[in-house]
Amino acid sequence: MSVSTDAVPAPTLPPAPILSATATIAVPPPFVPEALQACVEAGTCWQQEIARFVEHRLAENMRSWQAVAGARDVASLVKVQQDWSVKAAADYAEAAQRMRALATTLSLTGTTPAVQQSAQLLG
Repeated sequence: MSVSTDAVPAPTLPPAPILSATATIAVPPPFVPEALQACVEAGTCWQQEIARFVEHRLAENMRSWQAVAGARDVASLVKVQQDWSVKAAADYAEAAQRMRALATTLSLTGTTPAVQQSAQLLG
């Protein structure tokens, strides 16, 4: 059984708008560059904090692996694992606290802590 396609009309697109020679490009309000700069600074601050944490945890993990390699008995191996667990939990809790404080600062003031500190030193 075949279906005839003659009964279905082809879709039509609306005509494209025609731009006149006098069309103007909207100029952003003067606060937009400052807002973009604040967003870039906030993103940079956020990335720096994440990079700091990753670098710290990688160094701690390396120290732990060296301690595992140097373990001579099961008791010392378990001690290394316990120390790593406690340190990792403390590091992640501290990182969460720092990220929360950073997010709060950015959302309440719109500036990074470095900018606020500079303003306090100048003011």
